[in-house]
Amino acid sequence: MDCWEQDLEKARTEADVLQSATDYLQLWAPRELDPMNLGLVELRIESPDDIERVRRSLKMGQAAQAATSRQAAHLKQLASFLGNAAQRMTELRRA
Repeated sequence: MDCWEQDLEKARTEADVLQSATDYLQLWAPRELDPMNLGLVELRIESPDDIERVRRSLKMGQAAQAATSRQAAHLKQLASFLGNAAQRMTELRRA
């Protein structure tokens, strides 16, 4: 398990999850994933709802179709992380 997933597991608040998701996304964009080339209007996380919105954008539509094989692997990895972040957010809300 990598350090980013561990950060999610250690998160005690929604703000912690939001910060991890924001930081992780910033590692990829725009160096690895140019949002404009992938048909994504916005690759930004500013609220808990943005985590799921960005994850869906990465998995569906133009982004998945426009991606090169290398980009597709990055999209999958990023979407997976954001899915885990959304799940952790749900866990924290239930607690």
